[in-house]
Amino acid sequence: MYTIRPAIQSDEPHILALYKKVAQQSGGIIRVTNEITLEYIRDFVSKSIQDGIILVTVNPDDNQIIAEIHAYRIGLSAFRHILTDLTIVVAPDFQGQKIGKTLFNQFLETIESEYPHILRVELFVRENNKNTIQFYSRLGFINEGRQHQKIKNLDHSLETPIHMAWFNSNYNTAL
Repeated sequence: MYTIRPAIQSDEPHILALYKKVAQQSGGIIRVTNEITLEYIRDFVSKSIQDGIILVTVNPDDNQIIAEIHAYRIGLSAFRHILTDLTIVVAPDFQGQKIGKTLFNQFLETIESEYPHILRVELFVRENNKNTIQFYSRLGFINEGRQHQKIKNLDHSLETPIHMAWFNSNYNTAL
């Protein structure tokens, strides 16, 4: 059985290795391999630990991190009820085994039970990635619109991301 736990700073090298694997897959993540640096990992791990949420899935066979999910607040008072830049990655060898779904469900359940000050969780997904859009929809995310030709790929083709949001049913407006 896989273990899901909050990430800690010392997980950064393992998260870096995971992201590098995922970035090698076409459409696996928005960043390309050379954009996956230790500085990038440190930045989002730190932001997520300090003012958001970050969870990892660990394989008990070898104690390796095989999946990660995070989102954080951006620091502006007007947006203090939002977790944004949500990203989830699952190691290629472990995709299709419901690890991502399990991790995502735990992430959302944690927000519902421990983050009553958070109303929204936001993410972007490529418009042509229909399976992922359906996956997010089944988790309760709604489509809030398109950003026409916002993504420019390395081959110079343009893609349109869909902005999606999930709403915390346990949000406390007084917080």
